Formats: sequence, C-alpha cells, structure tokens
Amino acid sequence: MEGFCPVLTQKHEHDSKTDNRKAIVKSLNFDPNKLAYPKQVHSSKVISINKPGIIEETDGVISINKEIVLSIKVADCVPLFLGDKVSGDFGLVHSGWRGTANNISRRAVKRMKEVGSNVKNIKAMIGPAINQCCFEVGSEVSDQFDNSFSIAGKGDRQMLDLKSVIKHQLIDSGLKSENIIIDDDCTSCREDLYYSYRRDGKKSGRMIAIAGWR
Repeated sequence: MEGFCPVLTQKHEHDSKTDNRKAIVKSLNFDPNKLAYPKQVHSSKVISINKPGIIEETDGVISINKEIVLSIKVADCVPLFLGDKVSGDFGLVHSGWRGTANNISRRAVKRMKEVGSNVKNIKAMIGPAINQCCFEVGSEVSDQFDNSFSIAGKGDRQMLDLKSVIKHQLIDSGLKSENIIIDDDCTSCREDLYYSYRRDGKKSGRMIAIAGWR
C-alpha cells in the first residue's frame, strides 16, 4: 500500500534487552515523539487513539491520526498491520492464540469501521510469526478453533495455523482476499532472523513491529 510502512525488526537490528523503540522509529525517519504503543496483555481489546504515548492494557491499536507511529512487540505471536489509504486510519495488532481465539482481528476491523474506514479500502498484512509447522498445541488450545485450521501432531497434539485463522477472520469481517498479504516466514524456523518464544523459551528476545504513514 503506497505510503504505508509496516516494519518488523530482525534479530540483528536491535538490542532486545532494552526498549529502544524510539531509536528504531528514528532510524526509519519517523518522529520518535509521535510514538504510541500498548502495554500488551494477550487480550482481545482494541482501542482507537489520536495522540502518542503509552496506552492502557490492550493488544490492538487503531490510530485516526496519520502523524502517529504505532508499535508492538512480538516473538511468535502474529503482528497484524491494517491500513486505509482513503481515510488515513491504520492499526497494529498483537494477535497471539488467545487474542485470535477471541477474534481480535475482527474487533480491529470493527473499530476501524467505527472511526470512519470503509472495509473495502482496508488492506492487511499478516507479518512473520510462528507457522503451523512449529505451533504444536494441546486440545485446550485447538478446541477453541475450527478443526479445519489444524492438522495432527504427535499423540493427541495438533498443529495450529494461526495465520490462516486470522485471514479467515479478516475476510469474514469484509476484507477482500486480494487485500490481505501473508508473510510466509516462520519465526520458530528462522533462528537466523527472528526471536521465538516457542523455540527459545523465557530467554527469547522480542521483535519490534512499527506501523506508520510516510
């Protein structure tokens, strides 16, 4: 989408031990004083904002101000970027399995529509995240999703495809399939590029997702 900038850092691009989002934003030629980011809590909550700063506990943020720069942290969870070039509204969503099970992507599209976006104009990018090949879950997780999004794993485990679930939710919310881009990179497989909580456990770093208009 022309003018919209969705970015996810890679391992070599920042020090994961410090919250250096402002430096990353500045390196992308955005104004670090316009940065807004949430205290992430693995929820399905989505809010809209029009000014920078640290946001209350939430996992989806929609900006109605094109000067704002949004950011979240991820390490296997899906970074979902949303943008409407016509209205200028845009969003960034942290969609882990809990948020996905509770329809956070649908809530994000709904919030964009509430602030003035036409769903026909909304484009989405599903960023690098853990893929089905590595996301093995128990029935307590897989039972919260339609079985068409899982394949058999070891024993009674299932391999869950979160990216496909999110795409389905976006289409169900009215987005055109051709307006949804899925990045195929698996954060767990690509140890050379990404941090992965599933692969590395508590020692895992975090990638920084950034979204804004040029």
